[in-house]
Amino acid sequence: MENAPTTREQILAYLGSHSMASAGEMAAALGVTAANIRHHLGLLEARGLVAVAETQHLARRGRPAKRYRLTAAAQQPYLEPLTRALLETLRGRGEAAETLLCDALCGRQPPDATRSLRERLQHAMRRLAELHFEPRWEAHRHGPRVIFHRCPYATLVEDYPELCRLDALLLERLLGVPVARQGDDHAVPCEFHVASGGTPAASD
Repeated sequence: MENAPTTREQILAYLGSHSMASAGEMAAALGVTAANIRHHLGLLEARGLVAVAETQHLARRGRPAKRYRLTAAAQQPYLEPLTRALLETLRGRGEAAETLLCDALCGRQPPDATRSLRERLQHAMRRLAELHFEPRWEAHRHGPRVIFHRCPYATLVEDYPELCRLDALLLERLLGVPVARQGDDHAVPCEFHVASGGTPAASD
């Protein structure tokens, strides 16, 4: 016999089917007290799974009513079907689809040619960290190496291997120089060699 879902699991499921909700609304739907819901919301908020979407200041006296939503970290299971549908739609467009994705993730503007490669690497690491690649770079005699310690679309690459090509395209777009992947396509961490006329100092 399967175990009944916990209160926290029920809260996540409820917010997965509602754009936002207050503790009172969830308490009424789940048949528990609002105080109990607020307790679990506090724990979920500490784990980065829910966040306050808005605060309603009531006309009558009392605490303002907070409405909660799922964070991006909690939405991943709910977003995967949509992501797969979008990838299927783009798949037939070949390189044009990859360009569209790069534009969406990195912007259309080329990297600032007045910046050194070291400065462009630092900028790229910040942007890729925002995209959850857990990146870092190292200086090597033949040019910098970039390492991704996490694949943010690991659950999708088996069915959409073209996503591995997107990694290199993102780096090339951010750095303005060619990059070449090292090792197997699906290996994590992912490592890339960056074409360079010189070797910048290593990042912190």
